[in-house]
Amino acid sequence: MADPDYILDISSLKQADGGEVGAGPEACRAGGRPWVAIHWKCCGVYSRVYRNREGSAYEGRCPRCGAATRLFIGPGGTSSRFFTAQ
Repeated sequence: MADPDYILDISSLKQADGGEVGAGPEACRAGGRPWVAIHWKCCGVYSRVYRNREGSAYEGRCPRCGAATRLFIGPGGTSSRFFTAQ
């Protein structure tokens, strides 16, 4: 498509050095705050859950009803970035 009618300008997501600001795993490696994605079955919504200050777990709450979840970080771990909370 030579001239698309749906151009999205995300220049506001540029850093001062010209690099792009990311939110996923790449941003975590670049100094951003680590997170995983959660599907909250209770309310049918998705959100991010961030790693706690101690680095021992990912902790968060459903954005609608406030149900809490904690995903512990252990040896071996998993490479999965998406989880479901009951």
